[in-house]
Amino acid sequence: MAFVYVDYPPDFQDLMGKIMNDGFMAENTRFPSFEGFRYSSAVFVNWNSDQLVYNEEVFNNFVKESTRFESWDEMVQTAANQYFQVQEPS
Repeated sequence: MAFVYVDYPPDFQDLMGKIMNDGFMAENTRFPSFEGFRYSSAVFVNWNSDQLVYNEEVFNNFVKESTRFESWDEMVQTAANQYFQVQEPS
């Protein structure tokens, strides 16, 4: 099993909440909000920790089953790209 360890300080938690906004989640997942996604995936990831630790294969399978993405990394990258493209001034 390959585990991933990611620092998850409050500023990163805030950023995740911004990029995983309700519009993104409703359009790309079975969840109306990031809060719902976190709740449903809490068996795989402790979202209330200062460091996220998860089994990459198992969590990616959850993402595949409940979103349009093949992996957690793809989901995060897409959300960030969409958020920051919208935020850039024209």
